[in-house]
Amino acid sequence: MLNLNHFQSGTAAVLALGLTATTMAPLVAPAPSFAQSTNFIDVSSNYWASEFIGELSQRGIIAGFPDGSFRPNAPVTRAQFAAMLRKANQDFNKPAIRGGNSFVDVASNYWANPAIQEAYQTGFLSGYPGNIFRPEQNIPREQVLVALSNGLNFSSSGSTSELVSFYRDGSQISNFARAPIAAATENRLVVNYPNVAFLNPTRNATRAEVAAFMYQALVATEQAPVISSQYIIDPNPAPVAFTIPAGTSIPVKYKKDKILLAQEETIPLTLTVDLNITTADE
Repeated sequence: MLNLNHFQSGTAAVLALGLTATTMAPLVAPAPSFAQSTNFIDVSSNYWASEFIGELSQRGIIAGFPDGSFRPNAPVTRAQFAAMLRKANQDFNKPAIRGGNSFVDVASNYWANPAIQEAYQTGFLSGYPGNIFRPEQNIPREQVLVALSNGLNFSSSGSTSELVSFYRDGSQISNFARAPIAAATENRLVVNYPNVAFLNPTRNATRAEVAAFMYQALVATEQAPVISSQYIIDPNPAPVAFTIPAGTSIPVKYKKDKILLAQEETIPLTLTVDLNITTADE
């Protein structure tokens, strides 16, 4: 189930007078440091997706270009994604669940036709109304996650309505994608760079992002070891504690209109924080 306290809290925090803050974790996490390097000239060892790209490259699931580049920020077409899925399915080992489909816009001699047919037969990808596939269309992030989630038969234990609140831009997720993306989130397939709070569902997926999603799918199916990255979405994270510097003014409120005290009288008093306390990157 999705933990809605991941990015923002829907409940007011309670501040008890007389308590002192203890030393907590830093407000902003340090930038990741990856040991894994790749052979691509445009993917440095400290690039956010370096490990994902390096691992998939070693497995032969993704490849670079003749000039030695990977072009991590380039978009991915639906045909290219189907080709990646075909190679990844050597690890997923997903059998066919339906017959092939002769899409009207995919010729039998089209370079990616075998991959498209396999991606369709195994349930990873489907077409559009009118029996078209749109092989040259760039694939959005939400479609990549839907394909992986559906193809691997992931399901969500929570309500899709929670998804809208879980991501800051959750309302932008297409209706058809909400249940699969909820399942993808619960299975830790989602990797959001640079801001984990934003899914950017309708933005075209980059080659680096597709590599990250696909590697996480391998992890979820126990076909690959876990990679440590601060950009992998944890659906049930531990509460993040942080230090509020002494002297910081915090808007608070009391449940009653007045506080009545006799001279020199002291009473326990609990005030409720009136506004969300956010970290520097929010």
